[in-house]
Amino acid sequence: MAAGGVWMRSLGAGFVRKAISALPAFFCLVFCIVSVPLQMILPSLPWTPAKPDLPAMVIAYAAFRFPLIPSFGLAALVGFWRDLLTAGHIGPCVLAFTLTSILLFLLRQGLFLHTIWFFPGVAALATFVILGTAYALQLLEHRQWIWSAAPWTGFGISSLLTAVVSLPMGWLFDWSWGLLLPRTSVHNEDDLLEIELL
Repeated sequence: MAAGGVWMRSLGAGFVRKAISALPAFFCLVFCIVSVPLQMILPSLPWTPAKPDLPAMVIAYAAFRFPLIPSFGLAALVGFWRDLLTAGHIGPCVLAFTLTSILLFLLRQGLFLHTIWFFPGVAALATFVILGTAYALQLLEHRQWIWSAAPWTGFGISSLLTAVVSLPMGWLFDWSWGLLLPRTSVHNEDDLLEIELL
């Protein structure tokens, strides 16, 4: 009977730990869902139609901090959500977001990009790759083989604007995740579990 109680306590502690560790991904998903319609109503700068890409910034942060499977899943969901809210077929944004998520995760693992100071460059790269890939797929879909340089200039400006916005937002995200995942609580939970076992 005592062994069964100890097993149930350890199972409950493991479930609570996993639920707490899933909170950042859940809140990131909520922010991704909100950021797509917010991006559509975000005003552009007076001198250019470009503006920072909020969903690309969030996907960049997910690939910058989360494991591959959660970041890939978030990218696919955000791409699907953007395709639903914009005119055209479903697919270009899904492919653009998922490919960008994989690319950023591989860059993070290969170049050991872990400090927040690398995040603006990662967010700028994510914005340019997502916008460029979606635009190229739309041109290929309509069989337009003559491409203009003007949209790519706008993608570059959007990437720079996203990089500017991403540094304070990255600090805010890290601070929020630190509140959601306090390390001391996990250690205290393990200590309490060891006391119960004794």
